[in-house]
Amino acid sequence: MSNNGSDGEKPKSPSKPADAPPEPLPQEIFPTALESALRSFGIDPNDPKVSKALGISLTMMFSGALPWAPPPILKEYGNIRPDLIDKLIKLTEEQSAHRCDMELRRTVGSETRLNRSQWIGAVVAGGGLVLSAIAAYYNTAAAIVIAVVGVGDPTAAIWLAHNMHKPSTPKPPAQVS
Repeated sequence: MSNNGSDGEKPKSPSKPADAPPEPLPQEIFPTALESALRSFGIDPNDPKVSKALGISLTMMFSGALPWAPPPILKEYGNIRPDLIDKLIKLTEEQSAHRCDMELRRTVGSETRLNRSQWIGAVVAGGGLVLSAIAAYYNTAAAIVIAVVGVGDPTAAIWLAHNMHKPSTPKPPAQVS
């Protein structure tokens, strides 16, 4: 098997004058996996119509996920107004910095609220324990309830309210044979 450097592809006939700048080959534009998939379906990625359709599709697909417009679009912007690319990149970087700042502020605020709630919970629990110690002098059952509710917060209060005054159901007598 001879290898002439073409990897099984047919040589292309020159279609442009020698002085014109060469267009980028589809291999340079499209991912290799995409080219392989196209070839497996019998589609030639070197066909100019296919290349143009793929270029438009890829541009539309990736334009929403990238921080900047794809390079072909940036190049067109540069052709219209040379300083526009720098302005777009500067605006994008400023927007990114602003979003990072907003996320940092939101995180710091959330952490501050969480820390405050921890301190308030500790003060309520401590106050409940002090109050239950004072109430223990008068009524032990009330002191236990106050301690459980003070430390357990609303969940313990709901559980106590649900289970406090339930009449105990007698068990049926065991049958002796």
